[in-house]
Amino acid sequence: MFTRQLTKKALIVCGLLLGTSLAACVRDKGEKKATADASANAPRIEVATKTHDFGTATEGDKLKYVFEVDNRGNAPLVIDRVTTSCGCTAAVVKSKQIAPGGKGQIEVTFDSTGRRGMNRKAITVLSNDPNNPRTQLEVMVNVESLLAFDPFFVRLSPEYGQEQTREAWVVGKLVDQAKIAIKERSEDKDVSVELAEKDQGGKKVQGLRFKLKGKKVGYGNGRVVVSTGIAKPDQLVLRYSWSVRGNLRVLPAQLYFDQRRAAMRERTLRVSSSRPDFKLASARIASGPFKAELIKPDAGANNYQVRVTLDENATPKPGASGEAGMLILSSNDPLEPKKEVSLRLAAPRPRMPMMKSGPHGGSPPHSVPVRPPTPAAARPAAPASSQK
Repeated sequence: MFTRQLTKKALIVCGLLLGTSLAACVRDKGEKKATADASANAPRIEVATKTHDFGTATEGDKLKYVFEVDNRGNAPLVIDRVTTSCGCTAAVVKSKQIAPGGKGQIEVTFDSTGRRGMNRKAITVLSNDPNNPRTQLEVMVNVESLLAFDPFFVRLSPEYGQEQTREAWVVGKLVDQAKIAIKERSEDKDVSVELAEKDQGGKKVQGLRFKLKGKKVGYGNGRVVVSTGIAKPDQLVLRYSWSVRGNLRVLPAQLYFDQRRAAMRERTLRVSSSRPDFKLASARIASGPFKAELIKPDAGANNYQVRVTLDENATPKPGASGEAGMLILSSNDPLEPKKEVSLRLAAPRPRMPMMKSGPHGGSPPHSVPVRPPTPAAARPAAPASSQK
């Protein structure tokens, strides 16, 4: 009796202090008790080791590790699914349902083919644990290549009128057995590519040397394929890009339009130069259903704007690259007196055929044609009622 009276007094004090009624305090206490009871009767996932380091592996190795999963709760633990952050990593759940106090396993496989250097891959375990529905696991491994180029991508960006050289060297476990030779390369007359060698610690290292003379303003990219002289890998591919900047700054470099969105039918281009005497004389459309308007800057400034508008009534047909037109900028720039800007159009989305709704809200089979509604004048008259 004393305990019951004390509890009632505590609830009254709670209501006075919080400005709530006695019923609200009782309800709040009941909700907290229900939450505590639900947590006590729920599953609880626990993984003792959430990270595994495979150490160092050789490219092509397939590595496996099993994560041990415990259910420390009082209800069956159900693992709905497991996702990975990369296609090179696969995870298989050995036991999708784990009884209270039981154990389960998640087997993770990492395929190092095509990988190099340090790799860290995440595994996400989704379960019915109310307090931890997403459990994060991780595997890591340092992959040593059989053969590869270092760097794996070459960038050349000399100033106009300057020459730049970049090199990429063959590395890996089989580097001493390889003898590279250029097998094929992109048709790029601006960049020269040749075999290269250097002495490193008394050993000859093979590679490729790229040279670019900044004779013209522009940009491009390509690739070089070399044979290795060994069975596997029998060839390597090295990609590269190049750019030579001039005086002009055109932002964005290309304009994208979309007929379906009003905000994407009109775009603004900003044109400036590093030369103080820069003048943009005209901006004209060379091809495509577009209109261009040149907006000149205030006195003393050399930053121009060009407003390009897509004709709403036109039905442009972009090419395979999405290009639907071309803008020509004419200026007093000695390097680029005529600057081309590509005008691109978003590809139209295919229209889905309109289908009548089925008796249960779904669509009818595709073999059933959808007939247009019959005009009222053509409808047959309803039969007379047989009731007297």
